[in-house]
Amino acid sequence: MKIQYSHDEGEFKFVKGDYVTIIVRYLYVYDVEDELYYHATLEDIDDKGFWCVIDNEKQKEYFYFKEIENVIPGHLIPFLGGFTRRRTDVGR
Repeated sequence: MKIQYSHDEGEFKFVKGDYVTIIVRYLYVYDVEDELYYHATLEDIDDKGFWCVIDNEKQKEYFYFKEIENVIPGHLIPFLGGFTRRRTDVGR
């Protein structure tokens, strides 16, 4: 489905149950301290946004498409203006 993110138009190709990375702030911040993204499992999707359960939390949270920069597959994270594979073995 074609949607409008906070700064750009994009395709939302995810469905209920998909594991995603929700990029709230990344490309349009000047300080790395302001970067914000979450990993979550999608619960419900409508034309304005979606409900999801963020990792390590038990309750659902709603995100409006127009308030976030992008949604990408959950095995990726934003990195240097693009994306890279998320490391899950850190700290083991």
